Parts: sequence; structure tokens; C-alpha cells
Amino acid sequence: MTSVKTIMSKKLKTISAGSSLQDAYALMQESRIRHLPVLNESGEISGILTYKDVLADSTVLLMPVEYFMSFPVEQMPENTSLKRAALKLLEKKMSALLITNDEQEVVGIVTTDDLLWQLASQLTNETDEDESTPILNNVDLQITVGEIARLLAQVGI
Repeated sequence: MTSVKTIMSKKLKTISAGSSLQDAYALMQESRIRHLPVLNESGEISGILTYKDVLADSTVLLMPVEYFMSFPVEQMPENTSLKRAALKLLEKKMSALLITNDEQEVVGIVTTDDLLWQLASQLTNETDEDESTPILNNVDLQITVGEIARLLAQVGI
């Protein structure tokens, strides 16, 4: 069984609840991420902000992220299977899960992008009907699937 620990992002970026949407947007752009756990005054995760949350009207960019975050945040242990994590994301209609260790400390995040990359890597041994080359062969992408989708949406495709 492959667990979420094998594909989770371990360099978790966070933002404080009082930070502005503008700050969150800048951090997401700089870090090339679409999910930011939100920390309350005690330093505990109280919600999660997604890229869609920060694409709000420009008149609210200076408002605190706590008004736009989703909560409660779904968490799963790092030994959870990929299948169970994927089913949880589908069931809750979410795009990210925080991953915890045995001490219930958040140690990472798994997103739908992570699961899609895992699926794509498993498909490298399969071939297209029209081609005899692997679906993914020496992929060196500098942009995520989510970023491609966002860029296509911006140009109306």
C-alpha cells in the first residue's frame, strides 16, 4: 500500500489569520502553491485558504484571510493510503488534506495535483494507442497542472 507520506509536500507554507488576501496571493505566487493553511494567534491551524479564495474582488485584497478561509481543515495520518485520501477529497469536494504524524502534528499536505502526478507516474509504463512512447517520458515541467488550467481559463479556453 502506498501512503500519503510518499507523495505529500513537506515544506508546508502557512499564513497568519490576520494577513491580507494580497499577502496570501503574493506568497502563493512566490511559492508556486495553491493551498495555504491559516494559523490562529496560538499558532494552530484554524483553516485553509485556496487559490480560488484569493481570486476575489480587488476591493477586498486588504481584508484578513480568516474571512475567506475554509474550516475545519481535514487532516489524515501520514500512513493513510492514497486511495483513502483520494476518496476523502472526492467525498468532501476538497482539493487538499493536511497530513499529521503520530503526535498529531501537521507534517505535510497532499493536494489533487499530488495525486494526479502519482497517477501519471504509474501510467508511464502504458502507451497511447497511437504512439509507442510512454505517456510521460523524462518530464521536466516547471509549471503545475493547476497553473496551466488557471492560465487557460484566463484566456478563455
